Amino acid sequence: MILPIIILIVIVGVFLFIYQMISQNKIFKLNALASQKKTAKSKYEFMMDQTKMLKKECEEKERQLTTLRNNQEGIKTISLEDLDIEDIDENEKVSRYLIQEGKITMEQNEKVLQKMNILQMDYLGVCMTLGFINLDTAKKAIKINKIISRTIAF
Repeated sequence: MILPIIILIVIVGVFLFIYQMISQNKIFKLNALASQKKTAKSKYEFMMDQTKMLKKECEEKERQLTTLRNNQEGIKTISLEDLDIEDIDENEKVSRYLIQEGKITMEQNEKVLQKMNILQMDYLGVCMTLGFINLDTAKKAIKINKIISRTIAF
């Protein structure tokens, strides 16, 4: 009678020992996986930040390239008759100025014109919202537009 009880106790003890070893191994593997997940997530976030930074840098380089192209071509002189400037609205005047100065590209101009109705904003507001120009450039464009409008009035 004592022998079966001792065997039962030994079997239960071995079972509990094996169960504890399996549980510890499971916890160890879960911790390792959590660590790998954290590492992968930080690498992913770093790569996303790098991607955003490179996209901004690419856009800036495109702006600089457009400016250089426009500067190499020289200053374009167009008469008021050629422009028909009296018949166009202020947004068109501003867009022509920004394109001529190399501040935006033709593709960016098209994108702004498409977004104007959606965002319910004027041309310069959409340009600044999309990040194509900064506030100083917008102020300069407004100033130039006012000067052009005054010269046409005379």
